[in-house]
Amino acid sequence: MAAAAPATIKFTAANALTGIAVLGIAYLIYFDQRRQRDPAFRRTLRENRKKAAEAREQDAKKAAEGADASVKAVMSALGLDEDIVPTTEEERQRYLQKQLQLGEELLKRGPTYYKAASTCLYRAVKVYPDPFKLLMAFQDTVPTQVFEDIMAMMATDADGGRQARPAGTAAAVELD
Repeated sequence: MAAAAPATIKFTAANALTGIAVLGIAYLIYFDQRRQRDPAFRRTLRENRKKAAEAREQDAKKAAEGADASVKAVMSALGLDEDIVPTTEEERQRYLQKQLQLGEELLKRGPTYYKAASTCLYRAVKVYPDPFKLLMAFQDTVPTQVFEDIMAMMATDADGGRQARPAGTAAAVELD
């Protein structure tokens, strides 16, 4: 009698799985037929898809706003709100080092801080004597998103990211 029980359990389990599979397939067929033939059901599905897309869009917008707010808070805490470019060569060197270090620190914090890091690195490019050389180094070392942000900042900058530099620096070239 003990040997008959496991066979019965196997048979019952197989029947149960078969029944569940048949019910699942029947439901899929019913759903598909209803979707194809019932205009009100199609309309409801369409509306649900639109609502879900809008909800995803709003969630993404809220997440981006939250990330922007946290980046702005970090930038203000680090004193990056003001963009005062130094005029003397010694001050420029300190400013350059500070911006590069801050940019590296923000890059280490992850993708949330990439915008702030891009801002710091862009400011470093602005005061570096040979911006092209620094940009080439950034292209190889920073994430693509950060490099693209720096390039976008340079494109929007009216003077192309270059400022008047003191005489004696490598980039002090006058064009006639």
